[in-house]
Amino acid sequence: MDPSLWLPSVDNRPSVRLRLLCFAHAGGGAAPFFRWGAAMPAGVAVCPVRRPARETAHAEPPLRDVRSIVAGTMRALQSLPPRPTALFGHSFGGLVAYEVARAMQAAGATPELLVVSARPAPQLPASLPPLAHLPDDQFIRELDSLYGGIPRELLAAPELLALMLPALRADLTASEAYRHTPGPRLRCPLFACHGLSDRAVDPGRVAPWGELTDCEFSARGFPGGHFYVYEPGSGFLAALHGLLAGHAAPG
Repeated sequence: MDPSLWLPSVDNRPSVRLRLLCFAHAGGGAAPFFRWGAAMPAGVAVCPVRRPARETAHAEPPLRDVRSIVAGTMRALQSLPPRPTALFGHSFGGLVAYEVARAMQAAGATPELLVVSARPAPQLPASLPPLAHLPDDQFIRELDSLYGGIPRELLAAPELLALMLPALRADLTASEAYRHTPGPRLRCPLFACHGLSDRAVDPGRVAPWGELTDCEFSARGFPGGHFYVYEPGSGFLAALHGLLAGHAAPG
């Protein structure tokens, strides 16, 4: 897959001091992150990662395991000019961001910061029932009941819903098949966060992210449900601005 399909918006201007890679939730694409640039500190460029089978990469076959997603991301990232990099991932994207951080560190390019959202620590056993194998109607009902976030207009348009199902089901398959492999802890700060009203994420399963880094760790809950990061009133983007500001400061 063409690296430009994985990374549809890359700013390589000299003024960019920090690249923020953003990984979406299961079934999600790059679009939600295009609006984040204005909320970032000066010198930070938002760089969404688009997995295959969505948006302008909809014709590409979806990937059904985390290892393949990480490998594709790394190929695309290594095609860019080197730049200090932070990672943000939401829900399934948090798991992918963590594994990309591990791959970057193994390649000698440890990220500046990892921010994971709405995802229990990956070394813990799964606590939710598997969904990826369910028939379409039940699959959508269970997802919407547990996570919310599927727009009503999309639920009312079966033809549009059918277009997004391959990417969504593939991501859930990858998530449910994932098993954490012990290895070196990260050598970058890690911030884990969740929505205070998220039915799918137990706050007690967020704190163990701290076991996976040798650097500073903090965890925080924000107002909202599973998709709080996209809700203006949650305060998440302001908090992310504060986290990134020091890493993007000149000098």
